[in-house]
Amino acid sequence: MKTRHPLAVLFVVATFGALVACGSKKPPKPVETTPTVEDAGAVEDASPAAPVQKSLFERLGGKDGIKAVVDTFVKNVSADKRINKQFLKTTGPKLEHFKAAMVDQICEATGGECKYTGKNMKDAHKNMKITEAQFAAVVEDLKMALEEKGVGEGERNDLFALLAPMKDDIVEVKDKPKP
Repeated sequence: MKTRHPLAVLFVVATFGALVACGSKKPPKPVETTPTVEDAGAVEDASPAAPVQKSLFERLGGKDGIKAVVDTFVKNVSADKRINKQFLKTTGPKLEHFKAAMVDQICEATGGECKYTGKNMKDAHKNMKITEAQFAAVVEDLKMALEEKGVGEGERNDLFALLAPMKDDIVEVKDKPKP
């Protein structure tokens, strides 16, 4: 059986920008303001302002942090016997192109300035017969990469929240219910 796009399963998890392709908008960037002297005198009883939350892109370490996670993720997938056969032909320039696209997609989806220009997840995985077990394996490989690179639990949860809506566009073969 011929595989149409061996990289597509990796896009399932690592390419969080799929939300952009699926019609979602990237999260708004936080706005930082610097208080002025006039501000201080205008409100005497105001409590100190809460610190501005950084974007997920920033909390992941920017583009360099995302590149490090993607590199580790690709190593995890290549060592994972549950799914690595899907990617045997993904080497050399194909692999480098894939990793760069994945970084751009994650960067864009998490609030960075990158632009993902690849296929949406539904089209990228069409007729690949991706199973729920394969999807779960890729999620586990990503989780291990994030943990290995020291990404905090909050950031991991935020990333996986971005991934959850993608599952229906990726998985074509649902697990059979157990009796």
